[in-house]
Amino acid sequence: MQETGSGGSKEPEELPEFQDLKVRGRTVRTWALSAGAVLLAISAVFGGLEKAGDETPQVAAGTAIDAGRFEVTIQRVVTVKDLKPLFTPDDGGALIAVVTKLKVTDDTGTVPASDLIRLVGVPGVKDTDAPLGTTNLRDATMNPVLTPDAAEDVAYVWKLPKAGQLPTEVKLTVQGYEYIADSILDHHEKWLPDKIVADSTVKVKDNTK
Repeated sequence: MQETGSGGSKEPEELPEFQDLKVRGRTVRTWALSAGAVLLAISAVFGGLEKAGDETPQVAAGTAIDAGRFEVTIQRVVTVKDLKPLFTPDDGGALIAVVTKLKVTDDTGTVPASDLIRLVGVPGVKDTDAPLGTTNLRDATMNPVLTPDAAEDVAYVWKLPKAGQLPTEVKLTVQGYEYIADSILDHHEKWLPDKIVADSTVKVKDNTK
């Protein structure tokens, strides 16, 4: 504090900046830096700040997957020459089918969702390509209507361009769905794609021979 002038008025004491305030002998700036270093060290151990909880589960064939509107179990993946009269490959090509155990968990029946399964990294098939269609193995119905809580063996089928170059293993993804109730008044309800709920890598059985 300094006195100025004859009237004895005093200038207010200059306050320290917030970051220079001391807590237990250390400045706030030092405490913040220390806490940040500890947080980074902990996050590094667990794979990063945003990594935890964001990774898609890797699910083996034969494991039931909760996809919201559906419960899906990847059973096997096979290649075949054709599935006449339902599906036919292009000349020189073949078909690849992902066989699932599929059950509707909603109280309304529906056909198998075309975006439920995607093949990833398969030559001749884009990762975004929808299947040619689906069929149940019980009676070979194309795009069958699924009854709630009644599981069906359903195959998702794609074309492969070259029958002589068939994959021996494929990676696939399972799409999850979120239930949306748009309006309480008119009961407008629907399921929308949410996030990928599972990845699976499956050996391919060659049934073309």
